[in-house]
Amino acid sequence: MKVTRLLSAIFAVLTICGAIYVFYTGGKANAGYAVIPMIFYLLFSQWTHIKNKRKK
Repeated sequence: MKVTRLLSAIFAVLTICGAIYVFYTGGKANAGYAVIPMIFYLLFSQWTHIKNKRKK
């Protein structure tokens, strides 16, 4: 559970960094720099949530 929470936090930071990069380049950079880490963030976040529900 700690691993999924850690990975969720890492991908959240990468999502923010990717979004800042896209805005910094004026949209010339691909939006995938923000979207791909966001998908992994959502995946690990939900996985953590499901594990916590099963534990209770």
